[in-house]
Amino acid sequence: MTADLTAAPEADTPPRSRGRARWIAVAVVVVAVAVAAVLLRVVGTGGSSRPPTLQNQLADRVAAMFEQATPTDHHRHGHHTVGESKVLCAAKTLGFEPTSATTVAEVRVFYGYHFCAVIEPGRPWDYAQKLSGPLSVELTEPPVVKVAEGGLGFPDRVRAIIPAPYQEAALQELLDEDQMRDLRKRFDAEAAKA
Repeated sequence: MTADLTAAPEADTPPRSRGRARWIAVAVVVVAVAVAAVLLRVVGTGGSSRPPTLQNQLADRVAAMFEQATPTDHHRHGHHTVGESKVLCAAKTLGFEPTSATTVAEVRVFYGYHFCAVIEPGRPWDYAQKLSGPLSVELTEPPVVKVAEGGLGFPDRVRAIIPAPYQEAALQELLDEDQMRDLRKRFDAEAAKA
């Protein structure tokens, strides 16, 4: 018996184009969900767009610590003129102890660089008080913060709180462009509310 290939397909058999259309629809949905997830991570959540490495987690913890500090804490950290104003900060990790640590909980001392901007009504970013510099933080409760204040003898103060492997970077380190852009964006949003 031979089959007639010119005959119309049976009514029970769905056309191939419907199967292909379903797969295309599934692919579009998967791609849309992936794009939405990336956008929420980078833009929509307001969180850090940096990967969650140990260095970035430590830097975020130190920045949050500065942002939540009381005026008395800021004074002890060398931020003598903060007062009651809101402070937004970012930090960069230069190193930590022990160097073998693989989690934030294992780190006892953070060595890095911080940059904070003080929000005051009527003061845009370009004129805002900014505080920055190398620091070490003993991650105890409460944390012990040592900031190398600027001025005459600054390199010696940096060497006193930052170990030799990180001193050169501490003397020239600034935040990277992404961190500065994120901090400025947060500052502008908060300043608009003030």
